[in-house]
Amino acid sequence: MAGYSGNLSDAMGALSVANDHSIELGLDNNIQAQLKKIKNNFESVFSWDILQLSEFNQNIMFNIIDKVQENLEMIIIDGKDNEFNFSGFYLQLIAIYEHYMSKRYMESYLGIETIVTFMETCKFDESNQQYSDAYHHIARATKAYIASTLKIDSKKLLIDVKPINNFNEAEKSSICAVKASIFMYYPPNGNDIALELANRACALHSTEPEWIIIWLKVKKRVRHRDEPYKIPGDDEIDAALYLYDTQSKPELLIQAHQTFKETGFINKINYNNKKSQHFYKLSSDIAKKTIDLVKKNTNKQNSVLLMHCLHYPKYLLSQEFIDNIITKLTNVKNSYVHLTIGRYYLDREKDFVKAKMYLSHANTFGNFPSSLQLIKVECLLQPVHTFPYVQTLNDLYNVYQKPNTRVIILIHILVYYNYCENNPKEMMHYLKLYIDQDISDIFKKRQLTFFRPLFNVGRFLKPNDFLNDLSANVKELINNNKWNEEEKKIIENTFDRSNKILQLNIQDNNFDDDNNL
Repeated sequence: MAGYSGNLSDAMGALSVANDHSIELGLDNNIQAQLKKIKNNFESVFSWDILQLSEFNQNIMFNIIDKVQENLEMIIIDGKDNEFNFSGFYLQLIAIYEHYMSKRYMESYLGIETIVTFMETCKFDESNQQYSDAYHHIARATKAYIASTLKIDSKKLLIDVKPINNFNEAEKSSICAVKASIFMYYPPNGNDIALELANRACALHSTEPEWIIIWLKVKKRVRHRDEPYKIPGDDEIDAALYLYDTQSKPELLIQAHQTFKETGFINKINYNNKKSQHFYKLSSDIAKKTIDLVKKNTNKQNSVLLMHCLHYPKYLLSQEFIDNIITKLTNVKNSYVHLTIGRYYLDREKDFVKAKMYLSHANTFGNFPSSLQLIKVECLLQPVHTFPYVQTLNDLYNVYQKPNTRVIILIHILVYYNYCENNPKEMMHYLKLYIDQDISDIFKKRQLTFFRPLFNVGRFLKPNDFLNDLSANVKELINNNKWNEEEKKIIENTFDRSNKILQLNIQDNNFDDDNNL
């Protein structure tokens, strides 16, 4: 974890002055000066220029407030009524920020007023007590900013707020942690910013488990962006081991469980069986320990555990263990839980009707993985030729705008034309569209190498199998079909660019990469 450098107000724009809607609201010079003062001298959620720095664009099926609300519901289910919860705090700040930026100023104000009122009487546990002044600072500064926007007197709100310059190392670390947690909701650029902030939080207070969890989460996201099957680094393993050795709270063990499980899986696909078994064993031990530790506050932890337990070797976890989690999750109404249970019925129980029901619930919230799993279920319930497979994927392509998501969608369309329907023009059209996506060629090749089809193609596809099949089929299409001059130019260009992608060496990959179109 990199060391902390620079002031809390840094070049990333944490305290820069952005367009604060002042002109639109007709605020006078005094109010505008007050807003500027709050942005420059306090750590409010509006001091961090979240949208400007992250350059985040929402697709039409992803609403941050809906996602935040779902996560808040899980915390309400799991949490204690009058105890400060770090996750609940930053999630509510995101909702407040989103309401404000969407010009729902009164909703934003009511939200922050609720937080400030709650924090006046809530209990801080031993860990959070040391950061309480910083949390009060963020909440009151945020309320003062919104109040000023609405021309409500805000001067009293800032009288007893601890100044930034008086923060100790622990309090500075908590500010970085809150910011990192919020920026993770604004990928992909937000993840890069969050990693820098998480590094700072950990450097300022290296033994705080919450900061380590944030760091592990965002480290994984950044690592996965271009190299989804890159193994966790030694620093990630060490951080997970620290959590495993020192923590007993279930919510603090979940991330260690996920890190070990991922390490076991990647070692497995790279044929490092001894290491794979070692990390799978560590992860399953944590899973069992976590279930033993939780009492009634289990829904979120069990949902995460179940999703990961589906991929364990069967000898590590008993059916009774899995059934115990399923029973507890059945009545929870949440899209992530629905996705988890849907995957359970699809992968373990082979009950495709129940799987479709739960995945459909998750899909209504714009959950992309559930959209793909629904297609998989449809292809199990009926022949792929009778299901509007390509049209459904095209619909998803129009909804999801991010290149990394579109790459995945286009792969599945290419699979269809590679194994199901001989249509040279459509095959080359979608191959060109795939190559044109504005994302690294390494990412494109890795997706082609390691993806899993949504329907039965007639055999199990090992890594690189689809690349080999695609290579052979495209060569045949080019050589055995008549193309007009315009088509020929496009196809030759697509052919050349495809070769460049497929000739790339993928770092840390033991598979044979000698595939050329």
